[in-house]
Amino acid sequence: MLSLRKYRMIGAALLIACLLCLLAACGTNQTAGEAKKSDVITYEGAKGPVQLPANPKRVVVTVQDYVGDVLALGVKPVGAAGWVFQTPYHQSLVSGAENVGDMTGISYEKILSLNPDVIITYQEDTYEKLSQIAPTVLIPYGKYNYRDRLLEIGKALNKTNEAKQWLSRFDQKMQEKKIQLLKTVKPDAKIAIVEITPKELFIYGKSFGRGGDIVYNGLGLRAPAKVEQDAFPQGWAKISLEAIPDYLGQADQLFLGVRDAAVGTGAGEAEKRKSEVTSLAVWNNLPAVKAGRVHEYSVQSFYFNDPIALDQQLDFIVDRLTK
Repeated sequence: MLSLRKYRMIGAALLIACLLCLLAACGTNQTAGEAKKSDVITYEGAKGPVQLPANPKRVVVTVQDYVGDVLALGVKPVGAAGWVFQTPYHQSLVSGAENVGDMTGISYEKILSLNPDVIITYQEDTYEKLSQIAPTVLIPYGKYNYRDRLLEIGKALNKTNEAKQWLSRFDQKMQEKKIQLLKTVKPDAKIAIVEITPKELFIYGKSFGRGGDIVYNGLGLRAPAKVEQDAFPQGWAKISLEAIPDYLGQADQLFLGVRDAAVGTGAGEAEKRKSEVTSLAVWNNLPAVKAGRVHEYSVQSFYFNDPIALDQQLDFIVDRLTK
C-alpha cells in the first residue's frame, strides 16, 4: 500500500500537471485571439471608424477614379466601374474583374454577388447601401491630391508601405524626366492644356486630370498667366472662341484634346468642331500653332489622374515636349 506521503506527492504532481495544461491552453487561446485581432484594422475615415480586413482579398471599387490607386498598391479588384475597362493602361490590369457600373449608376446586385470584403467609393448617395453589403470606405473626391489620396487608400487597404514605395519610385522617375526635359525645353516655357467638345472649349489647370498634375506640379512648368488665373483655382475653365488669344497667346506649346465617345460625346461631332476651331484665324495665329508645337492627346488616356494614368502621361508628355 502507498503511504500517505506518496499519495500527497502524486496529488501534487497531478495538480502541477493540470496547471501546466491550463497555462498552455490559455497561451494557445491568447495566441489565437491575438492572431484574430491582427486580421482586422480600424480605418478612421470620412464616415468614422470602420473595421476592415488587414489583408483584403476581394476589393470592389465602385468609382472609376480610384481604380488606378488600388492597382498601384498591388491589389487587383474583383469589381471595378467605368472607363477603366477601355483605357489602354488600365485595361490589361483589370482583366478578369467584373464591371459593376459606370458614371450613370452601379449594380448593387452584381457587387453583392462578388462577395467583397472591402468596397471603396466617393459617392455619398451609395454609401449606406454599399455598407450593408460589406465594410465600405468613403474617400471624398477632390479632398486629396493624387499623392495623399494614394496614401489614404493605402491606409484603408493596409498598404501604406506599398503607397510610399510607389511614390518614391515615381518621384525618382519624375526627376529623371525633368532632367531630360530641361535639356531641350526652357524652364520658363509656358504650356497650356485645351480641350474641344462639340459645343464648348475648355482650358485645364493642375488638378483636374488632362496631364495637369504632371505638367505643372511634377515638371514644374508654368501656364500662361490668364490660364493660371482662371483655370487653376477649380482645375478648369470654359472659354469663348474670341478669348483664345487672351488665354493661349502666351503659350509656347499646347496640348490639345478632343472629347470623344469615351467620355460621353459623339466622336463625329467633336471632330467636326475641332476642324471648325482649328481653321479659325484666332487659332492659327497662336505662336504655338505657328511653330508646330500642338500635341494632341486622347481624352480617354488623359482623363484620369490616378498613379497608373500619371505614370503613362509622364512618358507621353515629356516625349512630346522634347520633340
